[in-house]
Amino acid sequence: MVDTDTFRTVMGQFATGVTVVTLPVEPPHGITVNAFSSVSLDPPLVLVCIDHETRAYELLAGEDGEGVGGYCVNVLTADQRDLGEHFAGIVDLDRDPFDADPTRTEVSGAPVFEESLAYADCTVEAAHEAGDHTIYLGRVGSAAVLDADAEPVSFYGGEWGTIAGD
Repeated sequence: MVDTDTFRTVMGQFATGVTVVTLPVEPPHGITVNAFSSVSLDPPLVLVCIDHETRAYELLAGEDGEGVGGYCVNVLTADQRDLGEHFAGIVDLDRDPFDADPTRTEVSGAPVFEESLAYADCTVEAAHEAGDHTIYLGRVGSAAVLDADAEPVSFYGGEWGTIAGD
C-alpha cells in the first residue's frame, strides 16, 4: 500500500479549484473543500468530501444521525483566497466573513457568498463513508454563476494560485 506522504504528493499533481462549503446552522459555519465534483446533470447532483475530524462533518452527520439537510458550495475567486485560507484554518481574519462579506441564502438555508465566482446550493441526497472522509451527494436546488469575469483561485502542488484563462 502507498504511504500517506506519497499519496498526498501524487494527488497534489492534480490542479483543483477551491470552494467554501457553508452549512445552514447558527452561527453559520464553513469549511474549505477542493474535493468537489459534478456527478449528474439529470438530476443535477454534486459531491463534496468532508473529513471526519471537522466540525462540518459533525454538523452534517448529526449526533443522532440526523444532521443538517443541506449545504452550499461557493466557488471562490482569486480575490477570495483569504476566505479559502480562513475556512481551511490557515489564517485568522480581522472580520467575520458571514457578517462582513455579502451573503444571502437559497433553498438549503446555507450562506451564499455573493461575491463568489459561482455557487451550487444543495440538499443532502446521500452520504457514503469512505475512509477518513464522508462523501456527501447533494441535489442542486439552486445554482448560478455570479461573476463570469472573475479569476478562480486554484490549488496545485500544495500551493494556492490562479488559473489563467484564454
